[in-house]
Amino acid sequence: MTRFAFALPLLLAAAVPAFAGGTMVNNMSGMPIDELFAAAPGSTEWGANLMDGIAEGSLDSGKSHEVAALADGTYDLRVSAPDEGVLCIMSNVEVKNATIELTEEMGKACK
Repeated sequence: MTRFAFALPLLLAAAVPAFAGGTMVNNMSGMPIDELFAAAPGSTEWGANLMDGIAEGSLDSGKSHEVAALADGTYDLRVSAPDEGVLCIMSNVEVKNATIELTEEMGKACK
């Protein structure tokens, strides 16, 4: 019983980061992303920048980075990279298992 009582806090401490993380964005869109905002599909009420505090260039095309947590579901994403002249809306993007896959097709729709 003593071993279990000692091991339980260690197991819980190891498990907390797995549940407390953000959302992983895999950017294969062919364009850089410096700002990322989410809203319910068809809405224009954008939330806070999901990339607030993340260094510019962290989510260039071909890179992945964890951003602020976003619940699994479907969203419209407003994507921008002002220095490169990128500003577009990606509609009906699915967040699944705390992951967003931005595809080349999504990027082409923005250009």
